[in-house]
Amino acid sequence: MSILLHGELETLILLQRFVRTVEAGDEVYVSRPGLHASLLQCLRAGRVNAFPLRRGAEKGGLAHYVRVSNKLSVPQMIDVFWDKYDAGYQFRGRLARKRPSSARPVVLLPSAYVNVSRTGIAYANTFPEEDFLLVTTRRSGWVQDPPKNVAAAWLSSYASVRDRSSENAEMESRWRSLRKELAEVPEFEILNRLGYLDSFPRRFRRGLEVRDAWRNVLDTEPVQAVLCADDSNPYTRIPLFLARARGLVNIACHHGALDGRYLFKRSYGDVIWAKGKMEEDYLVRRCGVPQEKVEIGAPTLPANWNGFEQSNRLTFRPYLLFISEAYDVGSGRPEEFYRDVLPPLAGLALATGRELIVKLHPAESERERTSMLARILSAEQKGVTRIVSGPLTEDLLAKAWFGITILSTVATECAIRGIPCFLCKWLEFWPYGYIEQFIRFGVGVDLNDPSEIGKIPQYLQQRAVNTDMRENCWQPVAAGRLRELLTTSREAYTTAMRLN
Repeated sequence: MSILLHGELETLILLQRFVRTVEAGDEVYVSRPGLHASLLQCLRAGRVNAFPLRRGAEKGGLAHYVRVSNKLSVPQMIDVFWDKYDAGYQFRGRLARKRPSSARPVVLLPSAYVNVSRTGIAYANTFPEEDFLLVTTRRSGWVQDPPKNVAAAWLSSYASVRDRSSENAEMESRWRSLRKELAEVPEFEILNRLGYLDSFPRRFRRGLEVRDAWRNVLDTEPVQAVLCADDSNPYTRIPLFLARARGLVNIACHHGALDGRYLFKRSYGDVIWAKGKMEEDYLVRRCGVPQEKVEIGAPTLPANWNGFEQSNRLTFRPYLLFISEAYDVGSGRPEEFYRDVLPPLAGLALATGRELIVKLHPAESERERTSMLARILSAEQKGVTRIVSGPLTEDLLAKAWFGITILSTVATECAIRGIPCFLCKWLEFWPYGYIEQFIRFGVGVDLNDPSEIGKIPQYLQQRAVNTDMRENCWQPVAAGRLRELLTTSREAYTTAMRLN
């Protein structure tokens, strides 16, 4: 559960660096109350001013819930409801329909999110001779019509409804002791004082309930390995712990291009599969992951990823493709991001007779983003702008003149197809050096100011083709590698049993 605190710790460390640059007579103002204001007030007691929220904007009021509902689809609101009120499946576990156990050994694919599920299914397509079991913790991870070698189930159907009061009491006792130790570390003392450690007893209780559900998966299903495409999510990370304790094969990978949380998290995968040279270099050089744990092993490229030659058959590509992200999930202000990027892009679309496509992230609300565009674009600009939700289709990419994003995994999909992708570096909001790594391997071209968007046509006329692009981004795993890992593990287990 400690990984749930990393955002607050990162923010505190960054603000500590900021405070060291502030002179004694400087005045510091924060535009709204919240984490940043609270932390700065602890670091500079009495010398930080936060502007109040406008009336009706307070968290917890009716206006707050109206705003939240406008940003979420109905399925997303259902997920939020269950995450809050039944995170450990104690209610849903009573209602869930139990599926028959798998007849053949399976590779477990834990997922809480559709992109994680898609990554797991891509590996299932890569190894059609193996059987897989996709177990989703929430609706957003469910996939309709998976391949024939993939069975799907809800984690709630494996939940245990039982008394855990003794284990909960022991865990909370240990937590109180640990909390006293943590209070001796300045950063933790600040977070403790502000109440950011108060939720851990509740998290432990929910975590034990989720742990028991995963334990039941391993007890009732013939699981021979776990392939986890999101080991930064504590609820899909738990199967790696349990499988490792049972001597099962553990494989970790990431559903996106890069995962900067390897800078501080401990990996419990026996093997980490990187998709290409760029990700391997990032894990080893930037994050310090031992080289021997990292292998290059992406899923087989989908048949419709046609590459550079296919994408260049159209001499005129009618789309400017902006790949959006769920900026507000990380307390960002998406409207300010959009104001920097979309008006000049819409202007470029008008000037070149093209259409601006705003491709939404699965966590974004089409209704809310449409309302936002109506506020920041002129009537003429709105006429050449279209919002697209759902999976990124081959048709969109085949017709894309170029891609542009602040930071998105789609940059690698563009690069593999030979589609130039521009990165809005001035808006980078992660401290992990993602854009720097993309640029290092030629996956994107950095823009340092909104005014540079208008110069994109000149760049496209001058650019040279990077023939190493696909190898940098995507090298499929060897066809028999999963079977090799499973066989090696089984032989090691058999040997250990004989020795015992």
